Amino acid sequence: MGENFTDTIREWWGAIMAATGLGVWLVRLEGASKTALREVERLEKQLDADRQAISETRKEQNEMLREMRADIKRLLERSGPARD
Repeated sequence: MGENFTDTIREWWGAIMAATGLGVWLVRLEGASKTALREVERLEKQLDADRQAISETRKEQNEMLREMRADIKRLLERSGPARD
């Protein structure tokens, strides 16, 4: 029985090692994919925060431009009609 078992292991050794290697590779692949998914989630959150900041900045700039237009309009009205 012992020799038969040993012969069977020797015969299937390559397949056993290949299956073990495949299992290890799949576990590592799963870990890498989880890491990548966490990074994607982090980047999505960062993108949302950046979009929010840009939106707020744009609102501030639009308000500043409105004030500048109003100031320019008042200055032009004070200076009177344009002369050629």
